[in-house]
Amino acid sequence: MELRDYVAALRRQWRTWVGLTLAGLLAALGVVLGVQPTYTTTAQVFVASSGDGTSGSQFISQRVQTYPDVARSQTVLDPVVEELSLDESTTELRARIEAVNPPDTSQVDISVSDEDPDRAAAVANAVAERFSVAVEDLEERQDGVSPVDLTVTDPATVPSTPVFPVPGLVLGLGLFVGLVLGAAVALLRSRTDTRLHSEDDVRAAWGADADELTVHVVGGRRRRGIGRTTSLTRQLEPLDDRPVRAVVVPVSPDQPGNVQALLAALATELADRGTPVAVTEHGGAVPAPTAPGGVRLTVGSPLAPAREWRRLALGNDGVVLVVTAGRTGAADLRGVRSLLAAVEARLLSVVLLPPLRAARTAPSDVLPGKPARPAVVTGDRETVAS
Repeated sequence: MELRDYVAALRRQWRTWVGLTLAGLLAALGVVLGVQPTYTTTAQVFVASSGDGTSGSQFISQRVQTYPDVARSQTVLDPVVEELSLDESTTELRARIEAVNPPDTSQVDISVSDEDPDRAAAVANAVAERFSVAVEDLEERQDGVSPVDLTVTDPATVPSTPVFPVPGLVLGLGLFVGLVLGAAVALLRSRTDTRLHSEDDVRAAWGADADELTVHVVGGRRRRGIGRTTSLTRQLEPLDDRPVRAVVVPVSPDQPGNVQALLAALATELADRGTPVAVTEHGGAVPAPTAPGGVRLTVGSPLAPAREWRRLALGNDGVVLVVTAGRTGAADLRGVRSLLAAVEARLLSVVLLPPLRAARTAPSDVLPGKPARPAVVTGDRETVAS
């Protein structure tokens, strides 16, 4: 697929990717509003040597890397749970504590996460105090002197903003995930969609001899009417006094409104060129136009019996198939092609129309006040548009 194919697929499946994008945003909003905020604060403990000389500094640099494990040990945490009367076990408290020794430093950072910012600060400071005492006791020599001296240099403060959820980050992540997921689903649905949306889709569904197929792509006007049909009008316009006779057939029988809109547009443009137009519904008589060199259009149905199709094939110059973009399936087009081949009907062209809400005008009333009024025939009765 080329870039334009991806853009076209996203345009066709815009409800899918927009819906999933909004779903991602709503899920992120639910997290922001529904998840209890978590606060984190940190206390810093500085480790110094109580002796003189370089040997003390070397001793500290070697030992300080092992101290973070002491901060999360039961020796430190059991007294903290009892001191602060925490309603949790030592194991649960350990899961909320992180202790690290920053590289090339002689300090230990003790971080505590909690849903209550005041309790987070209280626990961090209590752990830092108990940690300092525990390390000094562990390093104490036989003479009762500890070679290390731990000091809480930066006590934990009460945090003012939560570390999770961060509204901007969560909402941005929800938007990104929803957009990516929506685009992926939209492209997948587009790849598995068998409906016809473009001229390339029509030619691919037609199969053999698609290069010789004449396809007229007609634009829409706010999904209520179709644009100009100049290319199709030129194809149907008579070159001599003999009338042009064509059968106009919607490939999808449940889209009659598009055929009416197409006939209205054709009648308008042909009348502007001074060409009489006659229209007959399926099953009616097949009259001639009211003037030589006119155009006679018969509305057919893909559900008509084969006998009716053979009659239309013999009495007309060819068939114009009407495909509704996004509503007509590839299988429907292939079925009509097989039908045309069976009755030996000649295909004039395929017209690709936009999906319309409803046809606002009928072929018989599109030209009030026009100087060139086509003869419009419905069934067995012929009238002149006025």
